[in-house]
Amino acid sequence: MKMAYVVDFDGTVTRTDITSILAKKYAGSAASEVYRFYREGKIGMKRWLEEMVRHFPADREQMLAIAFEAADFEPGFAQFLKFAHDSGRPVYIASDGFGFYIEPILERYGLLKYISGIHSNMLIIGSGDSVTIETPHANPTCDICGNCKASHVVELKKKGYRVIYIGNGFNDRFGASHADLIFARTGDRLAEYCAANNILFVPF
Repeated sequence: MKMAYVVDFDGTVTRTDITSILAKKYAGSAASEVYRFYREGKIGMKRWLEEMVRHFPADREQMLAIAFEAADFEPGFAQFLKFAHDSGRPVYIASDGFGFYIEPILERYGLLKYISGIHSNMLIIGSGDSVTIETPHANPTCDICGNCKASHVVELKKKGYRVIYIGNGFNDRFGASHADLIFARTGDRLAEYCAANNILFVPF
């Protein structure tokens, strides 16, 4: 059977959550309050993203510089990508963060060539100082996620792939629930969710 990987970005292949770093940098105390609403289930990630970008500057290069500085890949990530590539197994990045920095970071480290696709939200800098977030991969019937990770897993399975999901966050539970095998980062919310719901996973 064909095999494919769907991989979260922030906090999974990177040691830090770049989206959270940017939110704290520009939104300050507002980020903490809105994140509390998210943790309590009062709002979804889509609403969280919309609230955060209200505080962002209309300066992509400034924000990208912060993202580059914060980027710190987990040991073994490059080797994993090369292994998957040599094995003929496509790797797709699925992120529900701000998205704009993923491709530039992978390109800087020479890893973009190993990625078959990036599914992410889009940060839009408009005229004047307007900054908005677009969610082209959202499920129109759901207000929780900006990027429906479950849909990416399901589409690959329709194409005959056995899908391995790798993630760490609470929103990863949707994509992971449809996968054939789950790798969840130890001590983070996906691992906690799987353990609480008796879902088999491999910790890393």
